[in-house]
Amino acid sequence: MELRFWGVRGSIPTPGPHTTKVGGNTTCLSLELDGYIFVFDSGTGIRRLGRYLEDAERSSWRGSLFLTHYHWDHIQGLPFFEPALRSENRFLICGERKRGASIEEILSEQMQAPYFPVSLEALEGLVTFAELSDRLEIELLPGTTLRTIRLNHPNGALGYRLDTLQGSLCLITDHEHPAESLSKTVVDFARGVTVLVHDAQYTPEEKRGPKAGWGHSSWEEAALTASEAGVNILYLTHHDPDRSDDELDNIIYQAREVFPRTEIATESSVFDFDGFVEEPKEIKI
Repeated sequence: MELRFWGVRGSIPTPGPHTTKVGGNTTCLSLELDGYIFVFDSGTGIRRLGRYLEDAERSSWRGSLFLTHYHWDHIQGLPFFEPALRSENRFLICGERKRGASIEEILSEQMQAPYFPVSLEALEGLVTFAELSDRLEIELLPGTTLRTIRLNHPNGALGYRLDTLQGSLCLITDHEHPAESLSKTVVDFARGVTVLVHDAQYTPEEKRGPKAGWGHSSWEEAALTASEAGVNILYLTHHDPDRSDDELDNIIYQAREVFPRTEIATESSVFDFDGFVEEPKEIKI
């Protein structure tokens, strides 16, 4: 079972010389389990995931795509997800109903004239749309359970926890903790997971100052959440578009003072659950 990161940037794609090491694509990660692929968010990174799946020696894929919310940086890559264009693939796409609109209706809006030349109907590999809600718990595969949590973000967002027989993953992105404390519900939701992937868009100074109320966490809050929840590994993600590789390199050392088993999520990050050990060797970005 492998966790891979395809996009780790927040707000807007940021290609350029200052992001070559960490990456400039917006949020997308995947977890492959027994030939089934779980995908979380469809930012521009999902295009890279699509190429990876197309290059694999398989005639078809089955999987589920879980959307945290519908802000552009989390859905803008979906029209470029090549496996969705092939009818032999079977992907379930899941998310919340918003303002009376279904997932299908919401996603169709970005794939119509004059914004885009191809309609959502062309994505024949997206075969089912399922509406999710807060505090949901469903068994997706034998021994594999998905849970949801409400996050604090403008227009609302969902966090996800996937528990399997091989390990567990918790994704908390686009969430703002209270000013002087952590969200107890989030800490409890992430408790004991193998891997916590947590929003770390801001520095503590930014979060307390001009970015307060913007719906994101600081790297410090992410590290404190990991520590209080007793997780095994923390990946900081949803990096600010203005954050350079060098700045993120500095953040990782500060974050490890709070929670030693912290990593920066990059577009080359891979976590192998099968090869997991309690004290992984330090990996510099």
